[in-house]
Amino acid sequence: MDMPIKANRAKRTRKPKHRVVTRAFDFPMEVNARQNDRLWMHVGACWRLRNLLMADRIDNRETNKLLKQQGETDLRYLTQSDQYAAIHEYVRHDTALSKAHSQVRQNVAVRVDAGYKRFFEALKEGRTNVYPPKFIERKKYRSITYPQYGPAAKIKTGKLNLSGLGEFRVFDYCKIKGKPKTVTVKFKQGRWHCIITAEAQEKDVVDLLRPDDTRPDAEFDTGLTALLTDSEGNAYNPPKAWYDYRARLRIAQKKMSRQFEAREKKYEILAAQAKAEGRPVSPLKDIPYSNRLKAQIKVVAKLHTKVDNIRDHHHKKNASVVASRYRKSAVEEHAVQFMIRNRKLAKVATDRAIHKQKLLLKSKLGKRYIAVPNQTENGGNSQTCTCGAPVSKELKDRIHHCPVCRLTAGRDHVAANIVSIIAFGIASLTLGVGHTLRRPGRSSSDVERTKRCAAKAACASWKASRL
Repeated sequence: MDMPIKANRAKRTRKPKHRVVTRAFDFPMEVNARQNDRLWMHVGACWRLRNLLMADRIDNRETNKLLKQQGETDLRYLTQSDQYAAIHEYVRHDTALSKAHSQVRQNVAVRVDAGYKRFFEALKEGRTNVYPPKFIERKKYRSITYPQYGPAAKIKTGKLNLSGLGEFRVFDYCKIKGKPKTVTVKFKQGRWHCIITAEAQEKDVVDLLRPDDTRPDAEFDTGLTALLTDSEGNAYNPPKAWYDYRARLRIAQKKMSRQFEAREKKYEILAAQAKAEGRPVSPLKDIPYSNRLKAQIKVVAKLHTKVDNIRDHHHKKNASVVASRYRKSAVEEHAVQFMIRNRKLAKVATDRAIHKQKLLLKSKLGKRYIAVPNQTENGGNSQTCTCGAPVSKELKDRIHHCPVCRLTAGRDHVAANIVSIIAFGIASLTLGVGHTLRRPGRSSSDVERTKRCAAKAACASWKASRL
């Protein structure tokens, strides 16, 4: 019997692979009193489970230390799977914990294991002042996570369905882009939030580079005077939210502080009476807040939330404007913790939130974001001229004066042009010189000396025309 001849199948074409990125979508929740108690009950149960698992880890490490001192070599450390098995035993003795979803309970063990992994990695790297995870207070544990989006946790028609907790109304003001992966319910800024993480291809959430893109490139210097300054001298300077609300915050926080002091004085009187009568004294943290103190805490929290929302709005606006106007954006990378630790700069540095602005730029630009170092062979970018000569300045000096090429311009403006030279090899004509500038940090040569002389001559001619 002759077999039928199959038609030749068309050759399968491979689609280009794109990088997968993760995005988080934060939606506020509308929660009534009954739902609020139910959420806190689950969070409290997960907090107790977390401390039990942490106690097991600590006991295991202490036991292994003793065995190691006795010369034992067969040591066994607890793993994530071991703690999964221990959860079943703890569930039998905790009714509130048994009502939580199994994946939520397992996620508590994942958090503990992730903390220990970070601790061991820090030890391998030789970092100092590194300590293992420890017990945390009840008030600092404020979230639970469903590690899988689906039957146990999902949003449908504006309602969040959580297994073991029920249905909640969610203000899902935007569409989730990508494939949802996890759902986290977190209490922050005085209300409950639903945070959904989703994975999507980079091309679907980021405007990638195109060969026919004719938009110019941009270079930015970050600072406290102006949040972003480009090489053209334009400043992206959003309002200082905390600075505008500092008077109202000062009044509200002073009132709250006085109420805390009154609470401590009342506790001292009650503790003295208990000692005199021979009764045990409860710690101060176990005494509930008064209704007036709770109301004042809400007033302060609302003001801080408003400040945070204003700051976040303008950061996102800057990132959106930069992403739409420019093809590539080079930004100077430098640490910001030294500003936070500085007593004189801590408030303004926190108000500016430079690191958060950079994170939003990276998220919006993707591969179009170019990180530029803040140091060259001649010193920092703010301590160097476009001609390559070192120009030392203090933080209070906001004008750049170069003794070599006689360039005078704003400090941030010059620093942004240094970023431009490092990233793209050119500087802005607003400084009076063009692409003939030397890259700082490169070895000297006859060609570079010629370019440097040309830059000086262009700068001198531009200044003469300004006079």
